[in-house]
Amino acid sequence: MALAAGLSQAAPAQPRNHEILSATLWAQTAVEHDAACLQAYRQARDLLDRGLKDRKWTAALEQSGDIRKLPPAVIMDIDETVLDNSANEARAVLTGAEFTTAAWDEWVSESAAGALPGAVEFTQYARSRGVTVFFVTNREAKHEQATRRNMLRLGFPLEVAKGPASDTVLTRGERPDWNSEKAARRHYIAQSYRVLLLIGDDLGDFISNVRASVAERRRMAALHAERWGTRWIVLPNPMYGSWDSALYDHDFSLSRRARLERRIRMLNTARTRNQ
Repeated sequence: MALAAGLSQAAPAQPRNHEILSATLWAQTAVEHDAACLQAYRQARDLLDRGLKDRKWTAALEQSGDIRKLPPAVIMDIDETVLDNSANEARAVLTGAEFTTAAWDEWVSESAAGALPGAVEFTQYARSRGVTVFFVTNREAKHEQATRRNMLRLGFPLEVAKGPASDTVLTRGERPDWNSEKAARRHYIAQSYRVLLLIGDDLGDFISNVRASVAERRRMAALHAERWGTRWIVLPNPMYGSWDSALYDHDFSLSRRARLERRIRMLNTARTRNQ
């Protein structure tokens, strides 16, 4: 179903503001958004080439031991890293809705997400270099087939280049210990592959226990400052993520109004950043 056709009947009679209106428009219309994605994936391509030459190179904190003989891989998130779900966010804006699992399940089942600029080309290049591309996503196991249909339609390589693993789409709940923390899945991959790059849009795509305060998240990220842009590549996502829930202490029981009030209190009119 075309986005415009799917939204026109549900749109409210009067224009309404929404928490993610500007963020969604930026993701859908800004050339700066597309340029940031292309820039990230071109940098990732250069780093992949460098990592292939250095047999001790790894991006995963979960990697240990002698990795020199392991086949190479990259680990990527899916949503807002390779797949563009802004159409789903646009539906929420036009209907005034909040996120619900039912609406998300419906969106995923459509297999209608587009590819972010540069994502398909990067994964195809990695595959051509003999690098296995693993997609570690917090989409649930029940979403895997619809997600695969979506990604195959766009041209993402989902087959294994070489190595022991047979599944390159690792979903939440696929195994008992594969919860929303991605460390267990990164560890699983790192046992059999040398991880050249981590690519994602959320701090949790790189490190664990990111549901912390804004200040603590900043401290955690700073501990690995040398990895940003050298082993770790971040894609822009102003629409949602752990960065947003940190503004209201990750308390999802709060009302919509209470969450908005918490966000507003986090605004900083001084010249220095919030600590």
